Amino acid sequence: MVFICSRFAGNIVRNVEIAKAMCRLAVESGLTPFAPHLLYTRFLDDTDPAQRELGISMGLRFMEACDVVWVYIGDGISEGMCREMEHARTLGKPVMIYREVPVWLKV
Repeated sequence: MVFICSRFAGNIVRNVEIAKAMCRLAVESGLTPFAPHLLYTRFLDDTDPAQRELGISMGLRFMEACDVVWVYIGDGISEGMCREMEHARTLGKPVMIYREVPVWLKV
């Protein structure tokens, strides 16, 4: 299982497409992806600090079940991403950094 870490806020349309592309890459690599920002933002308001915190916290709990963390940093690193990357280090999870989306998955 792979935890997908990438930006959500900002250019939400583009950022969602990038997260989806990273999930597709995981599937094509024979892995099971989990992208909390694609799930929790469906029913939690990311602009409400309490709901945002709840979503991030739940995502961090799921990270414990993942084998690896993939981080897309091509558009910068958000505060939420920093928290996820730090949590991955705390858990001893391997972290793979992606600076760009693979060509065949361009968004």
